Amino acid sequence: MSDEKKPNKLRRSLFTIFFMFAVTFVFISGLSLIYVLTRETISLNESLVVKRAVLYAAGLEVPQTGVEADALYQERVEEVKDEEGEVLYYEILDPSGEAVQSYVVPVLGAGLWGEIVSVVGVERDLRTLTGIEFIEQNETPGLGGRITESWFKEQFRGKRWPLSVVSEGEPSDDQEFQAITGATNTTNAVRNILNERLARAEQAIEDAE
Repeated sequence: MSDEKKPNKLRRSLFTIFFMFAVTFVFISGLSLIYVLTRETISLNESLVVKRAVLYAAGLEVPQTGVEADALYQERVEEVKDEEGEVLYYEILDPSGEAVQSYVVPVLGAGLWGEIVSVVGVERDLRTLTGIEFIEQNETPGLGGRITESWFKEQFRGKRWPLSVVSEGEPSDDQEFQAITGATNTTNAVRNILNERLARAEQAIEDAE
């Protein structure tokens, strides 16, 4: 290679490096700006998802608008936290706001493909369920992912734990719930998570009272 071509090649290499750096900088700066501008909105939306889930699990009618749902949550829900600020459980107040009528418990554990995060409501007896709502899950679509379907969730209202499983479509008593056909692992995971976490929550609530 001639001496004249070496500087040209060096300049082209430097230009390429500079160009890639500039493009990367512009994209990262743009994404950072978008994150800063939307961070508060994202946080509020995530908070609202949890609030709606708590209301649903408590058996309360969830308002359609976010403003109304937040207002009902503020009126009827008290968060009980540990020393680190994590929510141990939620107290659901009666319409007067003076007495606890039930509880909602964060319930999470391992599913088939990842963590299942939910909230479960229980009556004052700490045994009778008022409802369940799934906040996060990574189960197989069309199989284990059906835990978010209304028929599956609604069947838990009025059940009493510890729970066991029967096949989908079979009659169930007050301590049984119907499995999802073809999703045995997910169904059993839901059963095990509920029984284990509700036992812990029962003890925590009794200790706090």
